[in-house]
Amino acid sequence: MDILSIIFTGIIGLVFGSFMNVLIMRVPKNISIVKPSSFCPQCMEDIVWKDNIPVVSYILLKGRCRHCKKSIPIMYPMTEILTALLFIIIYLKFGLSLIFFKYVIFIFLVLTVSLTDIYTSADENFETGMIPTVYIALGIFAGLIFGLLEGYFAYYLAGIAAGYLILFFPAYFYSKIRHKEGMGEGDFMFFAMIGAFTGIGSIAAVLTFASFFGIVAGIIVIIIMKDRNYPIPFAPMLGVSAIIYVFFEELLNSYNWSSFIIN
Repeated sequence: MDILSIIFTGIIGLVFGSFMNVLIMRVPKNISIVKPSSFCPQCMEDIVWKDNIPVVSYILLKGRCRHCKKSIPIMYPMTEILTALLFIIIYLKFGLSLIFFKYVIFIFLVLTVSLTDIYTSADENFETGMIPTVYIALGIFAGLIFGLLEGYFAYYLAGIAAGYLILFFPAYFYSKIRHKEGMGEGDFMFFAMIGAFTGIGSIAAVLTFASFFGIVAGIIVIIIMKDRNYPIPFAPMLGVSAIIYVFFEELLNSYNWSSFIIN
């Protein structure tokens, strides 16, 4: 493949990653993504364009705000780099095709939802993690449009229903038995959005991986926090699992995941 195309795809990924940072930081707080322009969240000074170039500005500024000299969160360049790398991998796997555009949109939404959930879970201003409904609505709509274009609309529609219901029912019975919420509706909707892009055939594999990651994360949190009731956002587990599925779809679809879950 043309190296210039790969570089261009990476640059687009950096730009999308930079925009993702804006969404993650502003949307949960109901701040417009248009106005005000970029500003330092610590000293509130405006960030000029030369200090707002993805990754490059972070390196040139040595990770510190030009005005207040306080550290710029490492999550900003890391989000940009991660998005760029995933965009490049998608391009290398699918080339410039309909599937490429489908999964670029999907990966962008998955990362935005997952990182927003992590950010709001860690922020003391939020009681729990937050998944903005607008991302879910846009994702389901986009997924179904691609389903129509591919000619498998019913397959992806079934993915939406299966993704939602497979989490809804266990959470519902858990809340009735334990008299407390074990999983929020945002997780059901997020899994439904994943199903809109990957179809009903992905649900068992994604759920298996997400459950495994959830167990590992739970053990780590219990050891570190020494608190069995410490809330762990599940959306990132679903997000990582969905990305794994996209890159290894053929391999994972060759395995009977339903028998694994039953056993």
